[in-house]
Amino acid sequence: MGERGPMLRTFALMMVVLGATLLIACDEGGEAPSPTAISSPTVAGTAGLSPTLVADTPVGTVEASVPEGKIAFQSRRDGSGEIYLLTPEREVNITNDPGEDANPSVSPDGSKIAFSSDREGVFHIYVVNVDGSGLVKLTGDAAGDFSPRWSPDGKRIAFSRTGALYVMDSDGSNVQEVTEPGPEATAAPCEAGSFVGGWSPDGERLTFYAASATRQQGQVCIVNVDGSDLTVVVSEPLGWHVEPAWSPDGEWIAYRSIRDGNHEIRIVKPDGTSDTNLTNSPATDIEPTWSPDGEWILFSSDRTGGFDLYMMRPDGSDVTRLTNSGGKDSDPSWGP
Repeated sequence: MGERGPMLRTFALMMVVLGATLLIACDEGGEAPSPTAISSPTVAGTAGLSPTLVADTPVGTVEASVPEGKIAFQSRRDGSGEIYLLTPEREVNITNDPGEDANPSVSPDGSKIAFSSDREGVFHIYVVNVDGSGLVKLTGDAAGDFSPRWSPDGKRIAFSRTGALYVMDSDGSNVQEVTEPGPEATAAPCEAGSFVGGWSPDGERLTFYAASATRQQGQVCIVNVDGSDLTVVVSEPLGWHVEPAWSPDGEWIAYRSIRDGNHEIRIVKPDGTSDTNLTNSPATDIEPTWSPDGEWILFSSDRTGGFDLYMMRPDGSDVTRLTNSGGKDSDPSWGP
């Protein structure tokens, strides 16, 4: 791996749902790494690490009729963070590993789940079949990799590393940097450390959020996959606007906003207009994602105590609770 130079930047993953849940990029000053100074990750099979599909979750944890498709999410009902799969037929632990497994993303064809895990001591990107077989490690950078998101055609995966956005082929090859973060204390909106939100339906753009812990704010942003045409979608009022997800028809971006102390799910047009609060609840509502047909928005909320999965229509109606595990169910992804 090439020399990084006199660089003191660090990148911390902070996943604290109780309270102000945020993924933030921490910048301690110095120059951001050059794209050529970061080694390409290796593609490696993980024989011996394959997860075991556990027995179906006991009846009673599913609160309502589960819609069609596959919903992957993180749950702490077994202690550590695990990736679960919820379908109309069953609810199962896919990863079943003592490490921290997070950020699941269901592939467009519904056959695989990409996720991040620290099972080797550092967060890397893995892919596994939806039945828990065929675990493959895609990245291996020492800095750690987070938030994988499949492209609409299933050929690429976007992810975050050291506050930058990257795109790679779905087998872990052809890693390309999309954005390079500036120092968070002075970076312009959408130019601080960033986390992937999702792809535009045409696969040409990424939505993401840029976060500055120093200034206690985050913005919803869009950038072309080649790194051009950076656009600020939501930056006002000053505060945290995070976790964006593009609707399947490309007309809306759902995101979480913290205003007046409330964590709300909102939708906004990609040009920043028609910004609308959908939840309007005193609860902590986080991590929105869309159903494949765009008819529902799935999110996590503590409105009944612990965090469970809920879904609602894109106008905020028909709020339905899906899980009632007694643990923390969050970070959902909905595939076919």
